[in-house]
Amino acid sequence: MLNQMRKKKCLSCKKPSWKDSTVAGLFETAVLASLLALTLTLSIAQTQFEIQEDSRSGSLSIARSLLFISAAVALILASPDRMWTIVIAVGLPAIWFIQQLVGRQLGRLNIGVSIARRLDNSVTSWAKLVTPLRLRAPEVVEEYEQELLDSVEEFSETLVREIMVPRVDIEVVDGQVTLEKALSIFVSSGYSRLPVVGEDVDDIQGVLYLKDIARIVQQDPKLLETKFASEAAREAFFIPETKLVSDLLQELQVSRTQMAIIADEYGGVAGLVTIEDLIEELVGEITDEYDRETSGIDQLDENSYRVSPRITLDELAEHCDMELEDEDVDTIGGLLTKAIGHLPVGGEIVQILGLELIAERVDARRGRILSIRVRKLPSDE
Repeated sequence: MLNQMRKKKCLSCKKPSWKDSTVAGLFETAVLASLLALTLTLSIAQTQFEIQEDSRSGSLSIARSLLFISAAVALILASPDRMWTIVIAVGLPAIWFIQQLVGRQLGRLNIGVSIARRLDNSVTSWAKLVTPLRLRAPEVVEEYEQELLDSVEEFSETLVREIMVPRVDIEVVDGQVTLEKALSIFVSSGYSRLPVVGEDVDDIQGVLYLKDIARIVQQDPKLLETKFASEAAREAFFIPETKLVSDLLQELQVSRTQMAIIADEYGGVAGLVTIEDLIEELVGEITDEYDRETSGIDQLDENSYRVSPRITLDELAEHCDMELEDEDVDTIGGLLTKAIGHLPVGGEIVQILGLELIAERVDARRGRILSIRVRKLPSDE
């Protein structure tokens, strides 16, 4: 009995025969050859897809990695000589390097185009399968892109009254003037569209387009002296000041209108807005060769500035490198009026928020501030 057990034990410990080693060697050779052929083909195709900037190229990297892992597992499990198989498995990175290098070179040739075309459908199916597995590095958003994203987010929350040209700054054409006079107003103002008014700004009769005047001149130049602005004006497009700018942009696109007149809650004219104003809310200031480029802030000396009353407190604070905040007003003109307690008539001087404000130029008839002189006060004043 003891001898029989020893014989069985010896049989179980018997070394592989020569035939077993030969079969194993052939199997390993077949696995390595197949691996090289498949991965080289995929490497060529991937190189061609990358040249074409095809997003599916990344999925082929996953396919080649899986092939190498599968080959390593097959060699380790199937070979009778475990140590030799482990050596082969460790050497697989060298094979990876070879197919990577050769594939990169061949993928740039015509053979790469041919292989990529043949594998197109298969690669598409594979890419759809492994897309959830692909790991992508987070994209770094550039500063301008981030500003644009922020603008888009704020766009749907902004009211038209926040971006409109206010009533006092509207350039208009009297409806009773001839087209010749209206043409001179267009030339001096630099605008291509102007509201046509009757008795006052609240009496909007329409919108006059410069191109309509040009068409009339081409048809009959004599009409410039006989035709009035109100006769050539188009119908005005009115909207409430509480409308969202995102909604207004869609309405202007649908109606193919470039300008909208903003009405306040009492039915008067609060201001106007153009489609250019809406787009500037998204991409920033847009200027052309006819725009007068002014920052609204002219530095007179180290601590003194001449500013437009429409400059916001944030803009002035950034320019002067100081903090300016007020819960009631947004502009420097509003701050001056608040500090005085009434509309300025010119020459008033007030000190507020570390600034000395002087109502330098005022249109008393229209109750409009034209320019303000600002001086930064020393910290001990």
